[in-house]
Amino acid sequence: MAKLIIVIVVLQLVMFGGFGAFLHFSGALGGGADHGEAAKESHQEEEAAHEEAPPIYIALEPAFVVNFAQASGASRFMQATIQVMTREPEIEQAVTAHMPVIRNSIVLLLSSLSMEDVAGIEGKEKLRAQVLAKIREILQERTGKPGVDEVYFTSFVIQ
Repeated sequence: MAKLIIVIVVLQLVMFGGFGAFLHFSGALGGGADHGEAAKESHQEEEAAHEEAPPIYIALEPAFVVNFAQASGASRFMQATIQVMTREPEIEQAVTAHMPVIRNSIVLLLSSLSMEDVAGIEGKEKLRAQVLAKIREILQERTGKPGVDEVYFTSFVIQ
């Protein structure tokens, strides 16, 4: 079962990586930086539009599945379905294009946790904030702006 999950996750990463490479090399993600006073005015207009724009929700699919090793030798699993919210269409494209990097970082973060780390509301809220910070960091590095406003767990199961 675990091998099947690993194979599925690897296949998803390869597919998203190919899609991201296609978008990158086709120029669909291109755009230049404006300089000077016009850029400042444009930035202010974008911020105003950003506050009024409707939210865009992006599902990070498939769900994240990690296991927790127990001292007794038994394994427990956590499955989390995550969505991010932005108000900028270009960030939606950036999240899709950089999905392999985002998913990798989240998997590494989730797999470094113990059951005690995610127990209770406080643990889940702390994890949500960590995931949000990680996604913003990746987008800042790759696009020049953090872009994501919120992260939501739409499903969170521990067995």
